[in-house]
Amino acid sequence: MACLSLGGLYLGARIGLAPRDPSASVAVIFPPWTSAADTVAQSVAHRGRFMRFGGVPFIAVVMPDDDHYADETLATGAWLVLDSRLLAACAGVFSPLASAT
Repeated sequence: MACLSLGGLYLGARIGLAPRDPSASVAVIFPPWTSAADTVAQSVAHRGRFMRFGGVPFIAVVMPDDDHYADETLATGAWLVLDSRLLAACAGVFSPLASAT
């Protein structure tokens, strides 16, 4: 039952938070054990330009060079590809400063 719930949550996030504009910047979330160097290497492997990290070393903000970037990146190990504006909107919620106030 737990696996079914987690699968539903993942599928909902993957579909509901997917980038609406494939030519705009995206946030690529890799497994948490991915090193910063591997995050950069994997995020540019499918015709994307690395812009910055998304607060932690396993999240990259990338500017895709084609419409197939998200599908190709997901197929090779990324957990999620999100609209980068969603990552920016949530960044304050998870920052150390937000928990101190």
